Amino acid sequence: MNAENILTIGIDYRIVHGGVAAVENVYSTFYKPFNHVTTVVDGGQVNKLFILCRAFFQFLGWMLFRPQIEIVHVHGASNASFWRKRIFIYIAKLFGKKVVFHSHGAEFQMFTIKNKKAVIKTLNKCDCIIALSKSWKLWFENTIHHKNVVVVKNVIAPPHINKEKNDKFVILFFGRLGKRKGIYDILDVLSEHREEFLNKLEFLFGGDGDVEQVQAIIREQNLNNIAKYQGWVSGIKKERLLNQADAYILPSYNEGLPISVLEAMSYSLPIISTTVGGIPEILKNNENGFIMEPGDKIAIYHAISKLMANEAMTKRMGENSLNKVQEHLPDYVARQLQTLYDSLV
Repeated sequence: MNAENILTIGIDYRIVHGGVAAVENVYSTFYKPFNHVTTVVDGGQVNKLFILCRAFFQFLGWMLFRPQIEIVHVHGASNASFWRKRIFIYIAKLFGKKVVFHSHGAEFQMFTIKNKKAVIKTLNKCDCIIALSKSWKLWFENTIHHKNVVVVKNVIAPPHINKEKNDKFVILFFGRLGKRKGIYDILDVLSEHREEFLNKLEFLFGGDGDVEQVQAIIREQNLNNIAKYQGWVSGIKKERLLNQADAYILPSYNEGLPISVLEAMSYSLPIISTTVGGIPEILKNNENGFIMEPGDKIAIYHAISKLMANEAMTKRMGENSLNKVQEHLPDYVARQLQTLYDSLV
């Protein structure tokens, strides 16, 4: 299957803002040409509506005038993303195309509970569903009853290693600031053990979401010398922070398979995270980090303390992270995708 036979439907991948854009951005490096229709961009509702309307007519153009397109690869999630992508799935099937639905949403299970009939009807029109992990594959098979669900590893760009040594132990967090990603649990732990961590630990975090609320807590709890907001992080700045860090933390309440965790693993970082989504498939307790139930702040504290106290263990766990993440690098994922595409046609 050649690149000119594939059309990708998704987010604006040229500006990497979030996990889906990151995946599409890497795909664009090993599929030339990367045929793509953008259905959503960041911005206001008027701009989003304009982009969706434009995408509709662009997609029709591809269907009518580019008969070489055999496969439509749809990157989708829950809520508005699903309803947008549903339009393109139906149109693609009207034109006799093979459709791949690539599920990214951490909250897709909850969305399906509320919209089960529409989800099942739409996804069973697709020729294949891509799941991000074995646990998600089982869920799709048992809930959607689709006969062709495959796991394709979430892809990450190759790391650019240039490690920096710090006086303090640096823990990193990237993601949408809010309850779902566990940022408030981290701040509670830092606040409760402030005196112990002061001048020894630096928590660097970046993302969007509840920025003002989080910064207010940092001021109220006098955590300014420990917790430091980095704004939205991407590109060279992200690489620099990953090279600075000693460990990565993401104590989420639900997830698919977080790109940020995979990226941190590629920089040889031990991971502190939770038993949700596909995370248990890449994070083994005491092997490449520490895994706990969502909301277990005592376990978060013990994980941080153990890593801070044992440099040799931190290094060993980081090396194990790097070994585990090899299957998420472009060469491996490109072969997985090629096998999938060939199987459809």
